[in-house]
Amino acid sequence: MKTEMVLGDRRMLRLKIEVMVLMKCHEQTDPNSKQHFVAFVDRGKTAKFKFLVMGLVGKSLEDIRRDVLGHNYSRSTVMQCSIQTLIAVRDLHGLGYLHRDIKPQNYAVGLGEKQNTVYMLDFGIARKFTVGETKEVKIARAKVSFLGTVRFASRACHKCIEQGRKDDLESWIFMVSMSSYFQVL
Repeated sequence: MKTEMVLGDRRMLRLKIEVMVLMKCHEQTDPNSKQHFVAFVDRGKTAKFKFLVMGLVGKSLEDIRRDVLGHNYSRSTVMQCSIQTLIAVRDLHGLGYLHRDIKPQNYAVGLGEKQNTVYMLDFGIARKFTVGETKEVKIARAKVSFLGTVRFASRACHKCIEQGRKDDLESWIFMVSMSSYFQVL
């Protein structure tokens, strides 16, 4: 569950985009196109808080690397994680959204029979890059603020240039190549 104060700095209100992305995923009829997204359970609002309830997942890839596996993981595990994280990026783009904060902390493994599935998390700074329900790409803004994680951010993000799908892919490449999680490659 995620919560957010009803009143607050508009720039810090990120639950709305999380709800929009997860609801869009939930609407998909093809189960393969939503297999790397947590289940959308409910959303709501009280006098002071807004909340989002989603499916439960296990540890993040970063937590597993740091606390469980250390550097004791197989090439097969690394390849499976790489493939599943990239598929999640592809599927998010298929919904018309950019993640804009690709990093190991924003992916987690499932629980129980879903323990071999990697889920994409944290859509708080995601952005819709298409116009409405079309595949037409929005016109880029002239200047944008830096959003994301310095270590994994794309070059365009560091230059405060509007991000596109290529920037999520660039961040994914940085995650795979720079993160000590993937040092076995």
